Amino acid sequence: MQVALVTGRHEISLREFPDPTPAPGKAVVEIAYCGICGTDVHAWASGAAYNPAICGHEWSGVVRARGAGVERVKDGDRVAIGIASACGACDACRAGHADYCAVAFAGMLGVGAMAAPHGGFARAIAIDATRLIGVARGLTDVEAAMLEPATVALHAVRRAAPRLGDACVVIGAGPIGLLTLQCARAAGAGCVVVVEPHAARRARAASLGAHAVVDPATAPVGEQIKAIVGPLGADIVFECAGVPQTIEQSATLVRRGGTVALVGLANSAATITPATWLVNEVRLVAALGYLHEEFDMTMGLVADGRLALAPLHTSTLTLRDIDRGFAALSSSVDEVKILVNPREDA
Repeated sequence: MQVALVTGRHEISLREFPDPTPAPGKAVVEIAYCGICGTDVHAWASGAAYNPAICGHEWSGVVRARGAGVERVKDGDRVAIGIASACGACDACRAGHADYCAVAFAGMLGVGAMAAPHGGFARAIAIDATRLIGVARGLTDVEAAMLEPATVALHAVRRAAPRLGDACVVIGAGPIGLLTLQCARAAGAGCVVVVEPHAARRARAASLGAHAVVDPATAPVGEQIKAIVGPLGADIVFECAGVPQTIEQSATLVRRGGTVALVGLANSAATITPATWLVNEVRLVAALGYLHEEFDMTMGLVADGRLALAPLHTSTLTLRDIDRGFAALSSSVDEVKILVNPREDA
């Protein structure tokens, strides 16, 4: 079976793996679609060593076989990849911090006993069954393949905890920014402003419900934000771009006593001015990943129309064409979410 893996700078290769078998505790899933994540593209662009277990970690499919002891899913079930529920036995769980279960978190990062030998750029995968999320009947296969990044956004908004009517700023209108925009609105934000330098992505943000969009090239961002939300600034700023400069900028856009949520993963160190953060008593929260129960919450938002996933899907490719997808996501702002259909190469 061929599996696509990032193997070097600007290099993604098809490697042969044995067909997956259902070992005890695992299920074999025939993959319908797997999304290309920004972290996949960053690894491809940098050439840094990349864990094969997470090369393709946004996927959905159908259970085709189960190992001994697997009861939570059945053959024929539609599933998406996620994080396991808390183990109840690790140090974090025993201390009452089940949201930070070390075993579940390790599985999400592709290490430890829950790690698979490769990611979802493959026809099928054998995965720990506790990581499988049953897909709601009303969701399409395309929507199911985007549940993972959508739940990242939902988790970030829950961490920042906007109050009804809050003014929120989302920096970056990539996939996570566009999903965070929608989740913030669903959480009751009174105004959501998106900051994005590219016109096509600003237009997409507006179409998905942004109350206002800001082009940072036209005037100082802080002035534009205050003209929209008022002189105090935003209640919450979601930094979804993962750019060191915008991390520091976030503290200048939020009101005194407001919240900055770090959502985007920066690939290099960010320099901040501590006095800005201290004087403004900025509350900093960080959001990485999600909780098991948040997948059901995300599916509920998709099912009732408050979270639109299909408009983010811009292209579908086969495994043979996957390199084009990586190149496009690294160079074109017109592409948002590219899905890989490995069945076309079967």
